[in-house]
Amino acid sequence: MNVTTNTPADTTTEMDDILRCGVGETLATRDFGTAFAQFFAHFAELAPTLAAGIVAGGERGFAFALFRDIWNLVPRPDHQWRPLPLPKPDRNVPCPCLSGSKFKQCCGWMEGGPTPFSGGRISLLGYVLETIPVSQYASLPFKKLSAEEVAHVADEWRKDGSTGAAEVLLEGLLAAGGKLDARHEYAFDTLCDLYLQNGNDAARLTLVERFLKVPDRQLKAAAMHRRCTIHADQGEYAAGWALFKEAQRIDPESPSLAHLELMMLASQGDLERAGERAHFWAMSLRKRGYDNDPLLGLLDSVATNPQRLLELMAGDGALAIDEAASADALALLSMITSLPAATCHYRLAPQQGDAGPMQPTPGLAPLERHWHNIWSPIADADEFDPWSDTTWILWLQQHPLAWQSFTVIEDVLSSMTDSHTLPDLLLDAVDETEMLLLTQSVALLHSVIDGNNAAHCCLPWGWMENRPALRLLSETIDALGDSPEALTLAEWLVLTLNPTDNTGHRVTLVHRLCAAERAADALAVCARYPDDALPAMMLARLLTLAMLGKYDEAVAALAAARKACPKMLKMLLAAKPKMPPMEDDYVSMGGDEDAWMYRTDWRYVWESSGTLNWLKRESKK
Repeated sequence: MNVTTNTPADTTTEMDDILRCGVGETLATRDFGTAFAQFFAHFAELAPTLAAGIVAGGERGFAFALFRDIWNLVPRPDHQWRPLPLPKPDRNVPCPCLSGSKFKQCCGWMEGGPTPFSGGRISLLGYVLETIPVSQYASLPFKKLSAEEVAHVADEWRKDGSTGAAEVLLEGLLAAGGKLDARHEYAFDTLCDLYLQNGNDAARLTLVERFLKVPDRQLKAAAMHRRCTIHADQGEYAAGWALFKEAQRIDPESPSLAHLELMMLASQGDLERAGERAHFWAMSLRKRGYDNDPLLGLLDSVATNPQRLLELMAGDGALAIDEAASADALALLSMITSLPAATCHYRLAPQQGDAGPMQPTPGLAPLERHWHNIWSPIADADEFDPWSDTTWILWLQQHPLAWQSFTVIEDVLSSMTDSHTLPDLLLDAVDETEMLLLTQSVALLHSVIDGNNAAHCCLPWGWMENRPALRLLSETIDALGDSPEALTLAEWLVLTLNPTDNTGHRVTLVHRLCAAERAADALAVCARYPDDALPAMMLARLLTLAMLGKYDEAVAALAAARKACPKMLKMLLAAKPKMPPMEDDYVSMGGDEDAWMYRTDWRYVWESSGTLNWLKRESKK
């Protein structure tokens, strides 16, 4: 029968958890009943809001319908990357959920009823790929996968900051020697965007040059478009226009030619001509039936006011520009979206594994002193507002070398994270701009370490000169979340650069190593801090011991944790905990706030590793 649930609409995060759990249980077995039992055991805990909206008594039936949708859509690596759908149960047979009741008396009431997937398909490939080590992406059987779906997954990862995994995935899909056609255009464009985002210009040019030689006309035209923009960026306008005409000859009906021509004209500064061509392209596309193409809105806008092209120049259209945005904000955004390549302008003195303090070169040192004189009055003011006096932005425009300074990058980053008066332009693009600055800081740190032959040296926190770089690296790790890039950087920070771990990232490192099924490495990190009294590290060590099956040591660690941080354990084990009042300025170590944050950040690692069940059993003894 048809039954309407009272499911709230805003359950995006819960649905993500549900999908990840559902895919994981599906891949763990070919037995539907076993998989559903595990899924249903976690359902209410993973999606409390969703579960609360289900009609009373209908939780099992709703979860069954939801899980069956997931089961039927999962591309299984053990089944030629095809789903293994569950046949529609007969009403009088035992319910596949293994309850023992007939289907019509158990989960059959939901047959034909709505689930969050009603009315359309979704892609679950991304969740499947999350279960596979990134190192194996290059050997995936891409012929059995949809190139468009793989590209979609990579693009979503790119937006979420998982650029490393996305790059490896697309590089495998687009590897030289494979058969490439128009279906691979989305993947090609996404990989180009990834290389551009990560500042890997050499790889982007190599990819584009290779695709200029493919037989497929549509794919070749896409490569030509990318090569045109590279020519324009390098001021090679004659070569760019020649290639534009060739692309126009190969694929004259492509709407993207309009965007390409306007961007090239904008790059040359010919806004008047750009306005004329925008008017031409708008009329042409409408005649060809592209009335609903979102590109028309841009064309109409540029035809009326060619100055609007400046917003595309500030990030190639990736960041939305508010018409009322200030010129200062636009200038800053333009600089951040076109940061110079990171180069080494610091000196270190590596000696016996210690890199010493970072000393700016004679070229950078006076700029840092000048910046300090400009920024200090802003930072030291009673009310921090870098937008009340924006002379610092003009100064940055006049001194591009300043972008090679960790201090400058950290201060500019604070202008977006701490200011309550952030212009709408940057407010709308704050995530993108912050990540661009953080990415620049990591690239800069690599260049400094490599440029001073200090690859295996620590960068002591005790030197004040080193702290901006270490703080920026810490912020980058936090911003990248649960990604392979974050784990790599956390290992670099804790194991090499700052082994005294003044930023507290050993907690992050240990748990993410456990999440990556590297419990032995995680335990080795714990061993570096044998007398660590940090409650989160006591639980981290307990987690690693349990994962490794060292149960005698784990029981002893549990006893120590019971004495030192009982609230942490209680919150971790609670089925339906309540969020305590959170103080903005102070978190008591091992207290309610600390316990809540630990559960929020790391309980999923305990669950996914299977150690939470062990902890529950031991805690009852």
